[in-house]
Amino acid sequence: MYSARFSGAANVTTAGAYEITVTSDDGVRVRVDGKTIIDDWTPHSPRAANATVTLGVGVHDVVVEYFQMRGAATLVFDVAPAFADVVPSTAAPMDGPKPLFSNPVVPFDCPDPGVISAPAADGHPRWVMVCTGGKFQLHVSDDLVTWTNSGKYILPDGKAAWSANGNRDWAPEIHPIGSSWIAYFTAVNGSDVLSIGCAYASDPLGPFTDCGGPIVQDPLGVIDATFFEDVDGKRYLYWKIDGNSQGKPTPIFVRELASDGRSFAPGSTATQVLVNDTATWEGGVVEAPWIVLHDGKYFLFYSGNVYDDRYRTGVARASSPKGPFTKKGAPILANNTKWVGPGHGSVFERNGKSYFFHHAWPALANGKNDTTKGRYGLIAPIQWGSDGWPVASDGTPLTTPIEWP
Repeated sequence: MYSARFSGAANVTTAGAYEITVTSDDGVRVRVDGKTIIDDWTPHSPRAANATVTLGVGVHDVVVEYFQMRGAATLVFDVAPAFADVVPSTAAPMDGPKPLFSNPVVPFDCPDPGVISAPAADGHPRWVMVCTGGKFQLHVSDDLVTWTNSGKYILPDGKAAWSANGNRDWAPEIHPIGSSWIAYFTAVNGSDVLSIGCAYASDPLGPFTDCGGPIVQDPLGVIDATFFEDVDGKRYLYWKIDGNSQGKPTPIFVRELASDGRSFAPGSTATQVLVNDTATWEGGVVEAPWIVLHDGKYFLFYSGNVYDDRYRTGVARASSPKGPFTKKGAPILANNTKWVGPGHGSVFERNGKSYFFHHAWPALANGKNDTTKGRYGLIAPIQWGSDGWPVASDGTPLTTPIEWP
């Protein structure tokens, strides 16, 4: 995808009506003397749009804005009768405009989306996404808004070699560690207890080699692993104890990893960094951690409560990746009339801005989640407030079009 802005001064020697026609693939906008006369700002195959404008004798400013999604490009500008002359603008160069996008960006069931930047070999922008379930199918995008199935998987056999079955393959994420890419995921061990395993590859699209067995286990089960590398090069793994499955608390732990990311650092121990508070919106659950460093503080984005219309996203912060973390309090992402249960996502930076890529259910009229459609993938812009805390969209999933990341 790319975009451009063309501007110039049109010399009109005869006053009257002028018909401007622009043929484009994809979006185009035309402004004359600051007034928009053509606005066809959507992806589409080649088509013409036109408008008639009355102009007096003299010089008039003309601006054409254009974006191209992919494939062949078309942009043709015509005016009848023709202008006497058009002089290109001498203004300083500027970035072209961006098209708009609307949620959902993943219009199919894709719970717990793990999204990571993984530039292609030629340096072209590329993102890889993997979601809960089955073989952990890998999706790719060059713009974060349009996604395609790569036809590749983390677990092409449907389960890890050490796993009793593939019925609970959950919450995968892929992260770059040194020269490798490590996939962390939840599966059941030989005793059918939820455990965390990993697989590694030289390319984010695989093929992946299993690490050889679970790297985190607990009698209550463990889920939702995420990775974080600090500025000092130390690497950490975070996970949740699945206590809510047996009516117990759900602490989140962190432990320093060895340099290869496939085992833990010698002498390291697990440290609890968060636990649910049943008296708050979290209910019996905190899970789905994702860590970012912003302005010298470590922010732990997490989800809470039951994964239906009660699900929400919260955040906590600390001065160290090992805590102690202080919760902001109220959720930073809650329901609206279109989307419910927003949570379990990935935070990323794009063009100097922060975004939260998360799942949510389409909402029913009664405010419940539409289980016939599952959890779709959405993007929420993040603003960092003057108090240092992040604000996601308007506090609910984004429902209005905004510029592409």
